[in-house]
Amino acid sequence: MENRVLECATEEILQRIAARDKDALREVHGMHGNKLFTELVRLLPDREQARMAYLELMPLIWRMAPKYDPDKEDAYDWLMRRVRCLAIQRLREQSGDQPFFGRNIAWEADTDLSQQEQQLRHHQVGRINTALRTLPVPAAEMLVARFVYDLTLDDLASLYNESVQAVGRKVRNAGFALRTRLTGAA
Repeated sequence: MENRVLECATEEILQRIAARDKDALREVHGMHGNKLFTELVRLLPDREQARMAYLELMPLIWRMAPKYDPDKEDAYDWLMRRVRCLAIQRLREQSGDQPFFGRNIAWEADTDLSQQEQQLRHHQVGRINTALRTLPVPAAEMLVARFVYDLTLDDLASLYNESVQAVGRKVRNAGFALRTRLTGAA
């Protein structure tokens, strides 16, 4: 029940931002600022970059709020997608011609796993990263954005200035190519 109330409040705040209520933007910061910043810290290489990205996030929310459609998605999910898209843009800018995805599919130590299981996991992540590097950069980026950062095809279409159908085709083809490389490299 509490989550639904929070969701309704967030939706109402986004609608107020779309109507250009500056106090509503402060409310988003107060209500969700810590969660949004934490997600940026998780996605970007360091806290300073996350802090700078967060400073860009609020004006981005201000500009994008009129496009929010409560019939398509929850308000909090919409905010998190803005965070993920912004993080991906920052990573792409930093990497220049190099793909950004290599350091983002990371192996995190899990204390519940045995040493042998951790080594196996590390090996599997390495194989995935190696296979991703054999794909064209945009295809690999789309796969990572779609399945690691959980961006929708609509998000990817706007990020790459392409139609949803074209992006869907590219993600599907890249997925097939990745699977082929992984099964062929076994």
